[in-house]
Amino acid sequence: MESFQITISDWAAFSPCRMQREEWQAWADGNEGSAAEAGYKPDLPWVNAMLRRRLSPMGRAALWAAGQLLDEGRAEPIATIFASRHGEVGRTVKLLRDLAVQAPLSPASFSLSVHNAIGGIHSIANKVFSPISAISAGPDTVCAALLEAYTQLAVRPGDEDEILCVFYDDPLPEPLERFDLEQHDVQALAVRVSLAKSVEGIPVAFSLEERQDLQEQAPVKKLACADQFLRFLLQEDTPTLELSADRRTWRWRKLARTSA
Repeated sequence: MESFQITISDWAAFSPCRMQREEWQAWADGNEGSAAEAGYKPDLPWVNAMLRRRLSPMGRAALWAAGQLLDEGRAEPIATIFASRHGEVGRTVKLLRDLAVQAPLSPASFSLSVHNAIGGIHSIANKVFSPISAISAGPDTVCAALLEAYTQLAVRPGDEDEILCVFYDDPLPEPLERFDLEQHDVQALAVRVSLAKSVEGIPVAFSLEERQDLQEQAPVKKLACADQFLRFLLQEDTPTLELSADRRTWRWRKLARTSA
């Protein structure tokens, strides 16, 4: 089974309940405290007011997480990958409801309902000129985006190149909520990915294989993949992670850190 190696050199995550690293660390360790009462809202001073007004709360969360990893003191990532299982499905549902009653459609809502809309606003707000991809791969979305990051890095000669991956999703709205089998704590998660085994980051290896247990099973609600992946990164006593999708199983393991 072929294994791929990447390093997560930095991360940032947002939810209305948590945004500071120590809060996410406490969440990963099972010490949540009073986080549920926090009521955070992402502040986006680098996005002009016109663009901010167009963003949904989820879009703001995604851009906030990405913005935390774009400090002036470090190189711009060679590419950015925005990954969401459902994207702006809330906008799509509203557009369909308007169509059903023959109400006028909002051009802004229509343009922002497409899957690469948040990436487009990110490129404008942060003056990003590097390539941006949008990925939606069902339950494979998080892992597929990290595999895409690996493949883009693997074809470049520079060992210090990095790619920014941004994962974001909200619970499904009515009338689709019965199809939502994921419990979301993380609204948006951004990670910088490289191929270098840096002591400053978390080196991990991953592989995938076809699932053998494809017989029909009763659906079970489970923690969203972004949540599971963040916990895997933050829990020092969790060396491995297994994520099962529709037809694939993704196996992750932490590697020993090496000195620079």
